[in-house]
Amino acid sequence: MRQAASIFLNIASDPNKSLGRVYQEDPCSIRSIFQRDRDRIIHSKAFRKLQNKSQVFFSTTNDIFRTRLTHTIEVSQIARTIANHLSLNIDLCETIALAHDLGHPPFGHSGEESLNSLMDEVGGFDHNLQTLKVVTILERQYAQFSGLNLCFESLDGIVKHNGPIGDNNKMITVFWNENISLGGDRGIDLKLLPSLEAQVASLSDDIAYCAHDISDGHEAGILSLMSLQRAPFFQEFLCLKQSFEVPVSLSVAQGCRDLIKYLVNDLIEHSRDNIRNLYKNPARMSTANLIDFSPDTTKKVLELKKYLFKNLYRSMEINFMRREAEGVLKVLFDHFFNSLDDIPKLLSENSYYSRFKSSRHRNLNLVGDFIASMTDKEALEIFDTIRTKIR
Repeated sequence: MRQAASIFLNIASDPNKSLGRVYQEDPCSIRSIFQRDRDRIIHSKAFRKLQNKSQVFFSTTNDIFRTRLTHTIEVSQIARTIANHLSLNIDLCETIALAHDLGHPPFGHSGEESLNSLMDEVGGFDHNLQTLKVVTILERQYAQFSGLNLCFESLDGIVKHNGPIGDNNKMITVFWNENISLGGDRGIDLKLLPSLEAQVASLSDDIAYCAHDISDGHEAGILSLMSLQRAPFFQEFLCLKQSFEVPVSLSVAQGCRDLIKYLVNDLIEHSRDNIRNLYKNPARMSTANLIDFSPDTTKKVLELKKYLFKNLYRSMEINFMRREAEGVLKVLFDHFFNSLDDIPKLLSENSYYSRFKSSRHRNLNLVGDFIASMTDKEALEIFDTIRTKIR
């Protein structure tokens, strides 16, 4: 892999030119502002809880399956590699990658779908918004402020994990305007593209989950060898290895590694070309993603995602987990909505909840935030306790 040319250096985010934080702090003599953000995320309770939150399969069912934490580490590793080869700011890229899933509830996407339904009256549940809430309000580690007081570059990358915030995402816009802009948003426009580092973190997420969901799906017995041999895009890497006398599990593992390698190389090469062309057309910086796969690979990744959605995420086994998650979270939601005193005061007495004009909406958000913070294990233990009392 060729290293990026030195002319790329001036497009990296510069910690010395940071927009700062909502709450002003003295600079650190040994770490940049991006490095401090990264460390704050790693040392947060929300980050530690990711080790017992599901990715696709419940974290309580098998120690081999990815959890939110192992997924996050894989995303961060991929993002660092890409940022390094494009001469972007590795620390900011790592910060955004490490933070991107802090808002996920227990039981993976099944839990998110359940909470989304339970919170429909207040606009539903969005894990990207929840991540923003965690790092700005819900995480309590400092006496001076709620949240982690991350710099605006980190917040911008976190909130735009899926791209610019359009008019159709009013929940995020309202939260940002009411809770972050009040501290001075230093000119950040939610409708503009995020930094190149944020774009790298987002696509690193895609690379990681496409590969490791195939791996976990095969490990769980849902994605058979026959199915994977027909899988769009992935079959190119799997079939190549079938000519060798190796166990199927090793062939799938090798295929996943080769898929990651291919996607990382494709993204670096295509993004490098985009960055070179930027000097011919500077206006493109604010109108189109510079970090991206080649058009052909983009189409192939989309087909692979469709395959995973149909054959894994909507499989009979995952549908069963979804129904189980719905049952558990429904019981928890009803219980805490009717027993608000059971919610820890450090959360319930947060000044954020006093801003709601409707007490019902306040309580729905409070209960949703509390449940979203739980690990799979916590949710199941509380569920069992409630069920025992009912009996």
